[in-house]
Amino acid sequence: MFFSYILNMCHQNNLYLLFGLLFLLSTVFSFLFYFYLGLYGIFIFNLITLILFWVSITMCFESFMSLNNVVKINFGNWFFINQESTVTFDFLIDSLSFSYVELILTISIFVQIYTFSYFRYEPSVPKLILFLNLFIISMIFLVISGNTIMLFLGWELIGLTSFVLINFWTTRKSTLKSAFKAFSFNKFSDISFLFFIVAVYVMFETTSIDCINNQSFLYKNSVFNFLNLDVSIIDFICLFLIFSSFIKSAQLGGHVWLPDSMEAPVPASALIHSATLVSAGLFLLLRFSNLFELSAFTFYLIPVFGSLTAFYGGAGAMFQSDGKKILAYSTISHCGFLMVSFTSFQPEFTLFYLYVHGFFKAGIFLCVGNIIRFSKNYQDFKKAGYLYKLLPFECFLIGSGLLNLGGLPLSLGFFMKHFFLVSINTYYFTFLLTLVFSILGAITGVFYSFRLYYYVFFDFKKASKYVYLTASNLNLNSTYYSNTTIASNLAITGIFILAYALSFYFYCFVINNMYLPIDTIVSSNTQYTKNIIGDNGFLWNLSFFNLIVIVCFIGVCWSQWRRAFIHYQIINSFWLSYLILTVLFVIVNFLI
Repeated sequence: MFFSYILNMCHQNNLYLLFGLLFLLSTVFSFLFYFYLGLYGIFIFNLITLILFWVSITMCFESFMSLNNVVKINFGNWFFINQESTVTFDFLIDSLSFSYVELILTISIFVQIYTFSYFRYEPSVPKLILFLNLFIISMIFLVISGNTIMLFLGWELIGLTSFVLINFWTTRKSTLKSAFKAFSFNKFSDISFLFFIVAVYVMFETTSIDCINNQSFLYKNSVFNFLNLDVSIIDFICLFLIFSSFIKSAQLGGHVWLPDSMEAPVPASALIHSATLVSAGLFLLLRFSNLFELSAFTFYLIPVFGSLTAFYGGAGAMFQSDGKKILAYSTISHCGFLMVSFTSFQPEFTLFYLYVHGFFKAGIFLCVGNIIRFSKNYQDFKKAGYLYKLLPFECFLIGSGLLNLGGLPLSLGFFMKHFFLVSINTYYFTFLLTLVFSILGAITGVFYSFRLYYYVFFDFKKASKYVYLTASNLNLNSTYYSNTTIASNLAITGIFILAYALSFYFYCFVINNMYLPIDTIVSSNTQYTKNIIGDNGFLWNLSFFNLIVIVCFIGVCWSQWRRAFIHYQIINSFWLSYLILTVLFVIVNFLI
């Protein structure tokens, strides 16, 4: 029945189901024949199936994101709760789950390539690739779950696989402590989520996510008596989900596990703790958004905690010297922004923020991994400096990523922050507090980005002399503007190009088509109706300039120019490239 249903769906042009099943089977097959396939066999086999899965999903982008198609898949009954209630094994694929799957798979492809390049001479690397695949499968299972029981199963699986990845270096005490800390904190999140599932079932008598969202308005005014106080049932249920989401998405108070989880290998950090695992809490809120539209907590508790988290994460990153921990606190800050963005009930803005942050943060993590490897495993940027001549490729792409995350002009982050600020609801009495801490959080983002960028690439030489002496002249004359491997550079190049491509695609087919120059956004609770003033293409043009600069720079990097200029010592190639890009940028600016 299972395979016949899959084939029937594939005949309806849903080929992504077939390739998704193929990716799952390839991971299982790799575990069974681990010793026979070896590193190269496991890497190539799983990478091919992952790319096929991603291509099939990307081909459906317009269908789900523009046309809002919904696919429901039911594989029959799973188990019986009682004589009247049955838990079915079903999946729900809509624009929300599709956007998460697209983000996860896109980052995963380049993380797999980077992992092979970065760790291919280390022991147990095939296990790392397979553990990454297990996390990908767990995350996809979570976001396409059609009922709360399966959602809880996916929630547990991502917690388990993240523990394995954080504790990948099993011989180190620090990794075990960090993994146990993350696992313990997430157990509180799991318990709260379990209470939410039980409370929802008692009230709605169903586990179906669609039924819960569709029936939520019937319980808008329902209350129960607790210590002679009338407590809203919706608020009571949402409180459990908020607590669970706050821990998983590292909000203030539940954030302490995230910086320590940077003990995981760089690819795992790029995949898990920058774009996917920390956004799982946000996914829960978005999935049950109909409940939160009726809850008072949405308009008071979430925006205040989100803005405070945004400021705290940015302030914490300003005082770190470990490169990976700076990115960890940066992730905390952006998770706070995402929580505030959720309270506007404009999921397109929230998902666009998630895309920009997820893609560029993952790319920056991979660049930082190259820097750590070049610096002989020193993560403290106090032992770096003057690397722009040695690693100009990473220098430029980290600068591009930090430019976007900081929200500076001429970047995707510019209108990522624009959408965020215009979506903050002015009807809340907490509006002023939320706005002030959000702006402070954005300002701290600029400071820690500059601090990381300057002290690593342009400050005086602070690293060990051995690092600079072992950078041979042959490597310095490299065609590819880097002292790192070509495969890792290809992975970083790919993730940055697709970051722009998919973000532009999302903007054109979702946001630009849905929000006219003056559009009215009406939530189910009419008290919170507000107007949004569209950008009318202005922000698209700004970011298009930024894309042209990136493409031109990559063209320079992968050409033969650098070797010729260094050989004849005509001009410093870094400044030559900078001059070329500046001229091209000005020309494109005037033409458009």
